[in-house]
Amino acid sequence: MLIRLTEIEDILVVKGEMDTQRFPRTDDTELTLLKPVRYELTVAKFDDTVSIEGPVTVEASMACSRCLEEYNLSMSLQMAIKLTPKSTLPEAAEMELHNDDLDVYYYEGDEIDLDPFIYEEVMLSIPVRPLCREECKGICPTCGRNRNTEPCDCPEAPSSLLGEKLKSFLN
Repeated sequence: MLIRLTEIEDILVVKGEMDTQRFPRTDDTELTLLKPVRYELTVAKFDDTVSIEGPVTVEASMACSRCLEEYNLSMSLQMAIKLTPKSTLPEAAEMELHNDDLDVYYYEGDEIDLDPFIYEEVMLSIPVRPLCREECKGICPTCGRNRNTEPCDCPEAPSSLLGEKLKSFLN
């Protein structure tokens, strides 16, 4: 969704959905959107600085990293970013960044496209190791059965010498 900065007096509330066609896909994630990504963002303009804040909700499907079963994932995210004109960006080849600098984005021209910011917020919130539930038992490394649904009589894998040394070191 494009926002024209000239249309913002002080505050503008933008509600909408980002459908699956407008949501770019990447090959490095197994996220499948079940519903369009919904957002209700408050866009505030202070001189040249633009602040965008508000909730973003996602309904998706992912594979569990332990048992490989598909499960539904609901995420309620809180987006909060600040944008300043690209002309204020320092020309220095190297500069020291502070914590406040990490939340600042830059824009050019008179329009801001919200879609890339919403996409980034969703992608950064995807769990690195998604779990269908915390107590998921996973797949047996010997027989390949899903331990959540089928009993497994395989013996526990013998611990390695390195694992034993690490245990003794930690104790």
